Amino acid sequence: MRPLLPLLLPLLALAACAQPAPPLDATGLTEAELVQRLGVPVGSYEAEGRRFLTFEQQGASAPAVSPSIGFGVGRFGWGGGGGTAFGTGIGLGFGGGGAPRSCTSTFELQQGRVVGSTRQGAGCG
Repeated sequence: MRPLLPLLLPLLALAACAQPAPPLDATGLTEAELVQRLGVPVGSYEAEGRRFLTFEQQGASAPAVSPSIGFGVGRFGWGGGGGTAFGTGIGLGFGGGGAPRSCTSTFELQQGRVVGSTRQGAGCG
């Protein structure tokens, strides 16, 4: 079991990197402060004295790591001798990952200050 430890440590490090960022506690921020932190919103909407700003954030895709186990049977021989061999192996495949994970955040502003927010998407924390 001990030889597997060097293989597991890099996997744990990769899994830690794939975690989404924690949500922004924006309550009380002005609209200008919100735009300064998140950039220009992709959409806005006003209704009943409230203003909603929507921001889209594209996160990195999670790395695709797939474990595999292999079994093999073969024959070998040259000259007058020969035999049959059996083998097993364990491996890890590292792929390019899936689609980028996005997060859509919508902030509600009243009287120019953030009073609430919602988040949707696979890239949200």
